[in-house]
Amino acid sequence: MTAPESARQIAEEFLDTEIRYRFPHPVVIVDDAVKELDDVYVFPYDGKAYVESGDWREAMAGNSPVAVDKRTGEARFSA
Repeated sequence: MTAPESARQIAEEFLDTEIRYRFPHPVVIVDDAVKELDDVYVFPYDGKAYVESGDWREAMAGNSPVAVDKRTGEARFSA
């Protein structure tokens, strides 16, 4: 079973390899929107300035959250 702290680290690494390199601004996990479901942890993300101050220039539209499987620790985009 993957612990919440480990799942977050897995999600951060997934963002590094799949998302962050594509954007000129920092991308962060939205802490107050993280969810624990029966079989996965769900980590929404967005532009750092948007999360911290509402700067719409860094808002990310249409992004799928990162889901980390509790059993395997595998990360993927959430459906």
